Amino acid sequence: MDTSLTRDLNEVHVTLFRHSLIASLALLAGVPAQAQESACGPYRVALYEYGSLAFVRGDQSLDGIDVNVLDEVARRTGCKFEKFIDSRIRTWTALANGTLDMTVSAIRTDERKQFATFVIYVRGHNRLLVRSDVARSVHSLKDFADQRQLRLAVVKGFKHGLHWDEWIDELRSQGRVDEYADANVVARLVSLGRADAFLSEPMVWSRILTSSKLEGRIVVLDAFPEDDYAAGFALSSKRIGNEERQKMQSAIDAMRADGTLYRIFRSFLPEAEALSSLP
Repeated sequence: MDTSLTRDLNEVHVTLFRHSLIASLALLAGVPAQAQESACGPYRVALYEYGSLAFVRGDQSLDGIDVNVLDEVARRTGCKFEKFIDSRIRTWTALANGTLDMTVSAIRTDERKQFATFVIYVRGHNRLLVRSDVARSVHSLKDFADQRQLRLAVVKGFKHGLHWDEWIDELRSQGRVDEYADANVVARLVSLGRADAFLSEPMVWSRILTSSKLEGRIVVLDAFPEDDYAAGFALSSKRIGNEERQKMQSAIDAMRADGTLYRIFRSFLPEAEALSSLP
């Protein structure tokens, strides 16, 4: 073939390739934001006010461990989260019905695994906080159970750990459990003498005791020292797929490995509590 003709054909091929490449890049340029959004969010995330886990600041912004964990996972994955405060009972009802995407600091149970998958990032350990004027005659769970006039206040929709929940169910069968919308209400009613005890943990109780004026007025019973729980994101099985769950799990794993998770906990907790809260 004539050399000049070969050269001309090569130039045509190169030009066509360039145009094809430019066209492909132009198409891709408009895709990332939409592709990322469709792949991972936006997801509606129900939080709940609970001590240092989540709280509303004076300017109405949200802060706390759960908020910061969500923000860091969003930064690392590109997932979009729309955060809002809701009650635990409405949150779990919506998750079970498939009308909510996810929630935070959720304890994994067999019942919940039927409609949600979990990404664990925190562990905790509940204690019984007994009002000090009552605690003079309460040195154990048996003492509390035997005094049938004593009442326990809990947050509706909360899980506390296997043994604690069994003990609560026994009191509930006796009509001695009062359920309220959130932990701040529970603590205030204990402070006012409307109930005698509630469950909480060091990770969260500092803010709760301060706001309810219970500081120095409670005695702590650690009745089930082995009853730790693991908690984290609860993701709707109907609304969030395994690929997105794995993105979040990988982000949490990396945050645990590089110390970011500890630093978030340490921003709100004493060192010992921050360390003990790591999964």
